[in-house]
Amino acid sequence: MPNIIKTTEPQRPDGQKPVLGLRTPPMEVVRVGFVGLGERGMKAVRRFCEISHARVAALCDVSAQRLGEALAIAADARTFDSYEALCKSDDVDLVYVCTDWASHVPIALDAMNNGKHVAIEVPAATTLNDCWALVDAAERTQRHCTMLENCCYASCHLATLAATRRGRMGTIVHVEGGYIHPIGDRWTPWRTAANQQQRGDLYPTHGMGPACQLLGIHRTDWIETLVSMDTEPFLRKDFRNGDHTTTLMRTRQGKTILLQHNVVDPHEYTRRYHVVGTLDAVESRDSTPHDQMSRRMDWRLVHCLHQGLPLDIDVYDLAEWCAVSELSRLSIENGYMPVAFPDFTRSKIW
Repeated sequence: MPNIIKTTEPQRPDGQKPVLGLRTPPMEVVRVGFVGLGERGMKAVRRFCEISHARVAALCDVSAQRLGEALAIAADARTFDSYEALCKSDDVDLVYVCTDWASHVPIALDAMNNGKHVAIEVPAATTLNDCWALVDAAERTQRHCTMLENCCYASCHLATLAATRRGRMGTIVHVEGGYIHPIGDRWTPWRTAANQQQRGDLYPTHGMGPACQLLGIHRTDWIETLVSMDTEPFLRKDFRNGDHTTTLMRTRQGKTILLQHNVVDPHEYTRRYHVVGTLDAVESRDSTPHDQMSRRMDWRLVHCLHQGLPLDIDVYDLAEWCAVSELSRLSIENGYMPVAFPDFTRSKIW
């Protein structure tokens, strides 16, 4: 295809095996170690205390105060002040990462290299190199590497996904999603820095995850091309990133995905969920509470590990959904050119 940006797709190293449909031995009890005990991490500890076949085995944070607060919830857990020590622990099966964006990948790689499964908060990775590093580590170690994308457990999406799998939607031809959420006074230093330093859709997974599940991405279809455009940064002059970013993708089977990102302009929170099939269409401003989505997500994660089943979200999903950040930046910074979407499965079906 002429006039298209292509990124490097590294060859799979010799002896490394794909993890499509990865099953690992069932676990009677899933022993979980939590790294990062801020707002999200602390809520996750509370949720896991209520899940059958799961045990909060270890807690890690640089703050002694947060460790103390978490111990008040899970009194039998061991405590660590470094993730490296937790990842080496013999009584942890799953490392659950709730730290800042920049530390997600180093922690996840250390966990897998020490034989642990890993679940990473969104976005799990922010660069293509990091996406490939997670894919390679999961394949090399044959460990699960999943992303904690709770919007895949919103009520409307689950209902639409079930209807799609039963054939009631016909063929899904177009899906829209996004992250329209004025951050207001809740800006974290790393989120501010990301918007000051780069352009593109920096938080794509809330919309991308449900869209890819509906379209069977890397299972029955593959994304071929992405193009992205942004506005000027009208409200935050200190940002490189525009107020509003729009990204369009087309699959090999001729279906499309539209994502939008806006965290500055005044607007009611919405993920702009819109699904078009040949027999029906769905549009929803899903209001499933955040905690309810996260409870479903965590329960499914434990259930699959307990039963030895493939996870709902595998490392290839993680890489595809996160890759939008750098791919959208490449498109924008090169005059809104199309970008070839990498095949993280290296499936040779192309």
